Amino acid sequence: MDNPKSGGVPRAAHVVLTVDAAELELAADALRQSGARAIEERHIENAIELWAVLGDNAASTAFVDRGRERWHARVEMVDLTASDTWKRYSEPVIVNEKLAIVPAWMSFQDRERFPFVVSIDPEESFGLGDHPTTRIVAALLCRMMAPESSVLDMGSGSGVLSIVAALLGARRVLGIDRAIGAVAVAQRNAERNAVAEVTEFIQGSTVPSGEQFDLVVANILAPVLLDLCDPIVRSVEPGGTVILSGLRINRREEVINRYVSGGCRLSEDLVLEGWCGVVMTKKQ
Repeated sequence: MDNPKSGGVPRAAHVVLTVDAAELELAADALRQSGARAIEERHIENAIELWAVLGDNAASTAFVDRGRERWHARVEMVDLTASDTWKRYSEPVIVNEKLAIVPAWMSFQDRERFPFVVSIDPEESFGLGDHPTTRIVAALLCRMMAPESSVLDMGSGSGVLSIVAALLGARRVLGIDRAIGAVAVAQRNAERNAVAEVTEFIQGSTVPSGEQFDLVVANILAPVLLDLCDPIVRSVEPGGTVILSGLRINRREEVINRYVSGGCRLSEDLVLEGWCGVVMTKKQ
């Protein structure tokens, strides 16, 4: 990005991508991996616009350069202080009667109402907890996770779902994310929520080998869920649970069929705002 600083004031880029439905997931994931802290979808005639703010870093610069060509990106440089105005409009995410996810900079008057309250600051990472797929998985964790479970969180982002699992009583949570900056952000959020002792975050894009978990969460794009099916299934204990999300409803059957052929059975699914989460149980 040109002129990242003006008069000593840090700069950021407001980015608007124009995509069709087929490229929506890919473009949104590219934004997240490049440091977008919040992404807004706006439906226009025959297309979808993705609005986001990217910080001043190499990943953001590379994305803007290729985004101009592939997705007709419109870019406007703004002061970082101005780009943080989205925080003013952030609201707590009420997942259900048990769980709320609250921006770390916000006071939450209803804290006493909820047994579990997660405080999150995504910083430069992705994951304030308000995306439909995050809400889907958080709700399913509240219903499905047994205390003292070991949990693998693929695509952990800012650590929201790992922290939810820890607060619900997991004895160990391993979060993995391919974004370079996500690990430190997730660790800080774990400390903020007093679950650092049972959570670990590492950078990567592959499922760890040689270890099995009681429960695996994978809130990532449908093509990645399909590619990682075999290693994800291997990483689950027989009789264990896999919660898959990050997929649009039109990819539901494809993903379910792949995991059934990989040795699982469908236990439950949940749809929210056009996004889907599925619960698979690994066969004994």
